[in-house]
Amino acid sequence: MNAEYGSPALTLDEQEALLTAYERADRAYREHQSVAARSRPEAAVPPAPAPPPTASKTTSTSSKSSKSGGSTTKTTTNVAPPSGAAGTVVSFAMAQVGKRYVYATAGPNTYDCSGLVMAAYAKVGIKLPHQSEQIAARGRKVPSGQWMPGDVIHTSGHVAIYIGNGKMVEAANPSAGVRVAPVRGGTAYRFL
Repeated sequence: MNAEYGSPALTLDEQEALLTAYERADRAYREHQSVAARSRPEAAVPPAPAPPPTASKTTSTSSKSSKSGGSTTKTTTNVAPPSGAAGTVVSFAMAQVGKRYVYATAGPNTYDCSGLVMAAYAKVGIKLPHQSEQIAARGRKVPSGQWMPGDVIHTSGHVAIYIGNGKMVEAANPSAGVRVAPVRGGTAYRFL
């Protein structure tokens, strides 16, 4: 139990499960983006800020298939989960991936963008308003290139939580729900 925040610490198995869920969500998002890109003309997208250096872990596994007799190799690269309060914020938000987006909700079954950020920060004792512009107004602006997991990314009318490696977790919209997505510009604010 993390006595400082009254929340349980994640075990290695729980961290691996979160990272696996992150990878599945990221893969689904990339597939969705690939299909969407083929059906519409290219639009100019502002570049995402360079992510801060993050520790990564690569694992390789080989297995034999009893039907084909062949072998497969799986290689994954994961962002190391942050520790402390930032880890609690990111872990909570990642655990909501796949839930529905419903405007003006803050969990536990549905979220809008500010509701997800508000609920994640409540896990570490930080009360934030349920409105994206007001959330941004309360944070300390973080220069591009110095973003850290747990920072709040703000664009006009939207907030998300930076998880590292150029990615964020967001309650996107009613059709996408809570998902992991590449950062699409914006300004980061720090509350921790």
